[in-house]
Amino acid sequence: MSTPPGRRRGPSKGDRRERAILETARDLLARKPLADITIDELAAGAEISRSSFYFYFDSKLSVLVALLHGMAGELGRDAGPWLDGTGPDATALREALTPLARLWREHGRMLAGALAAAPGCPPLAQWRAGLRSGHVERLAARIARDRAAGLAPAGPSPEVLAGLIDDLRTAALAGNAEPEALVDDLVTVELRMIYGDFADHHPAG
Repeated sequence: MSTPPGRRRGPSKGDRRERAILETARDLLARKPLADITIDELAAGAEISRSSFYFYFDSKLSVLVALLHGMAGELGRDAGPWLDGTGPDATALREALTPLARLWREHGRMLAGALAAAPGCPPLAQWRAGLRSGHVERLAARIARDRAAGLAPAGPSPEVLAGLIDDLRTAALAGNAEPEALVDDLVTVELRMIYGDFADHHPAG
């Protein structure tokens, strides 16, 4: 696994002090933007000196990037059954979106701030591009399979449609203070984008 941009080589991933820095940053970012957080705060929270902080990270930004890379798996963790399935399965899509919305509720300030800063920040742009491409590739493959099986109508290329869905989902979750309240609407919108006027054979329980 490659080292995220800004990380210094040397300390192991499981190093106690590095974890303490990341946990401190996660707590602070839930309350205020990165620009308002100081190196001294991060060091104090990890119970290390300011100079020791720089052994683990070279900047506040590198801490944020490390957190985001660590969360990448969480952001897509429950999507497998939906992305690997077939047909307009509302239950599987809801089960993929519900934990994602919960994660946005818990870490929305950090995630939204990272997305907003990504266009002008190469490390954050790289994180966003990787996150997006992973989801879009798998969703496009699902759309192509369902079209080939006659389960979904023709339309924009699977890659374009999957990208539109990913962008809409991210913008909706980032722009709502209660992302979990959006889950049912996102299920309906995403299924209609893929299947048009469909009869769902997998109703929610």
